[in-house]
Amino acid sequence: MPLALRLPPFADRPRDPPEIRPSRAAQWLTEMSTREPGFAARVMGEALAAVNRVSMSHARRLDLAEQYWKAAALLWPRLEHRFIRATHPLAGDDLEAAKSALTLAIELSTAYKRLLVAESGRRFRFGGPRRLVSLVRRAFQATSRVLANSYLSYAPVPSHTWYDAHEIYMFTRERHIHRHAVTVDQPDVTLERLYVQSLLLALANPYGFLPSQLAMVLHYLQEHAQLAKLTPVPPVHRLAKAVAIVPVGHDFPPFSANKGGNTEGTKLFLLTFDLAFELQEQIRALEAGGLLPREAGADPEARHRYTALLKRLLRQWAIPPARQFNRLPSRARVVMCAGLPGVWHYSRGTEHPPPDGVPAPPPMTECQVINHTSGGYALRQIDPSPNPLRVGDLIALRVDGREGLQVAMVRWFRNTLAGSILEFGCELLSDAPEAAAAAAEDAPESHLMPVLVLPEEAQDDEASPQLAAPAGAFALEQAVSLRRRGGAGFAVLTKLVEQGPGFDLYEFVAVR
Repeated sequence: MPLALRLPPFADRPRDPPEIRPSRAAQWLTEMSTREPGFAARVMGEALAAVNRVSMSHARRLDLAEQYWKAAALLWPRLEHRFIRATHPLAGDDLEAAKSALTLAIELSTAYKRLLVAESGRRFRFGGPRRLVSLVRRAFQATSRVLANSYLSYAPVPSHTWYDAHEIYMFTRERHIHRHAVTVDQPDVTLERLYVQSLLLALANPYGFLPSQLAMVLHYLQEHAQLAKLTPVPPVHRLAKAVAIVPVGHDFPPFSANKGGNTEGTKLFLLTFDLAFELQEQIRALEAGGLLPREAGADPEARHRYTALLKRLLRQWAIPPARQFNRLPSRARVVMCAGLPGVWHYSRGTEHPPPDGVPAPPPMTECQVINHTSGGYALRQIDPSPNPLRVGDLIALRVDGREGLQVAMVRWFRNTLAGSILEFGCELLSDAPEAAAAAAEDAPESHLMPVLVLPEEAQDDEASPQLAAPAGAFALEQAVSLRRRGGAGFAVLTKLVEQGPGFDLYEFVAVR
């Protein structure tokens, strides 16, 4: 099977011929690595793009690609440090760092795919498949870096990324090298395993991860991706849970079989039953007090965060929630404010000025509804001065044509990397938020702090009311003094539901 990948054409006569002498390129890359990361990545990406578009010998292109790969591996962590802590939409140096990191990854992917196409067309090959396996490995590693940089910046995955990844994997199956070990010292790490890691990462809904969570998921996949099985044979129950469809010949990632969808052409099936059982056992062990992995952290809340992450992975890989309601298109106008202090203020009503010592909230900014369900909205920021957001932020919403204030939590981003345009999804938490004040049970009245009460819904007998408090203010199972509109009382915090930027969300039980 010929390997047909989407590669840029060669330039006949480049206006500025790139440096293709390996020794000179090595010196230049060493010097560039000492410069400011955003600038270095941008210049290196532009230089590699020019290299990718001129003809040269296979050996020289491989030498240059390896030199750029080593330099990029040193730059990417420095670039990520610049933009993963930033609010969105990205702007200024943070935006440039994200764009440069992604561009450099794309050009490295192009370099190795061009090498792979040339190697796959050779009629005679000395030394067995080692050279081909090495190039496929690098191609999958470069694809993984493109995906990681896209997810870290909440940007769309570049065109042709998934199309080429599927094609390369099918090529390895046709050549019977898909289960070939990539290195002698790691016989269990195969080309198929590298591909499956990318498939599972895409299935995990990565645009909803915090940047720190993405790193933990990547580490988890390196340890456990072999538990997922990839097969061309349809399972007996194609719509069963723990089954995903890989759409070979299409430029999009795998999708859960229970979400439906029809694709023409070849399909592969990713079975995650064994991975789901392993996750269930790990969650059970953690809840029983088992040891945390080192990458999960050592602070008091690390166990809750890591257990919640594993539960989310279990849900996405084994029992992904099927949408109960179709998303309805809309162009309604929405105004929004982010952060617990602002949500608390607007829940009091705009006629009430902030109390003494409490700063005035930021003004509400304008958004547009893209579509909605009964459980949430997909929104687009259209304000000239957009609200800075993070995944997990608490937001207050006022929707044209709807009475009252709604409170929601930001669940995912879609960042264009083209200015201030940002699309995001939010899950509704309450249609009737209530501004309140709370303090530790025996604390003096002067210690009261603003909190938000989200009352239980009248039609849901099993739901408990929830309380959003500043991060770290209270602890699980703590009794607090609670001042609400109906008077003062006490509450016991019974369950930590969520932790977001600047707040903790608890379920509570009112006591007398």
